[in-house]
Amino acid sequence: MLRSWLSAVCYTVLILAVFNAGHFAAADEWDTKVDEIMANFSSVDIVGQMTQIAGYGLINSTYQLDEEAVRDFAKYHVGSYLSPPMSSLGEIDGKWGWTTAQMREFVAGIQKIAMEENGGHPMVYGTDSAHGNALVTDTVFFGQQINGAATFNPDLLYEQGRITARDTLAAGIPWIFDPVLDIMHSPLWPRVYETFGEDPHLASVMGAAVVRGIQSYNESAACMKHWIAYAWNPTGHDKDGVTMSDFDLLNTYFPSFKAAVDVGLLT
Repeated sequence: MLRSWLSAVCYTVLILAVFNAGHFAAADEWDTKVDEIMANFSSVDIVGQMTQIAGYGLINSTYQLDEEAVRDFAKYHVGSYLSPPMSSLGEIDGKWGWTTAQMREFVAGIQKIAMEENGGHPMVYGTDSAHGNALVTDTVFFGQQINGAATFNPDLLYEQGRITARDTLAAGIPWIFDPVLDIMHSPLWPRVYETFGEDPHLASVMGAAVVRGIQSYNESAACMKHWIAYAWNPTGHDKDGVTMSDFDLLNTYFPSFKAAVDVGLLT
């Protein structure tokens, strides 16, 4: 099971490596490359592949790529990184983040070092492009998912996913942490706006449309989130303890996740 999961991760990682290099391979060639890498994985490699580092830990005091830090992580075989680093730091020199070109250069720099230090194994970069690639400054921003749900228009959500993938790939990032498939339970929950609301059918249809839109670009992988039943909370507190019946689990909270898998979700 673990190796099957890692095969999927390695497949996505290799997409990023060749996407940045401008080379595209046939499916059989991908399979061969993944098999070659996996056959030589040690326990240390596997632990590293399951580790993800936030981008804000990879910049120096001048807000440039900290190459020494990246090399240190690469030596531990770290397999993935996430999020544009500047988006978490507020206003710097009158700017609130990086442009697409700056982010792409940052990701490419990490990839180059990772492959130099890690036996040619590429890393994969992901980001929360939950309503457009909104963590960089020159992309298309969309409303939150609750706004998309209010349109009752899956074709519109497909386009939102497609444009999000286009803008995120332009920044060098193929792994998109979207859609949110949690089913809203309490209006007091602080993440209601991120969901498609309380209707499992609507969330299933809209979520599947976003997945199809994101993955209409063959270089992009959607990632459903967060967890089945995560949004069920009687108090409205985030990350509450959950106790529920099998009926509620299977009929209310499971369908949206299943719908995403049914249309070919990659992660």
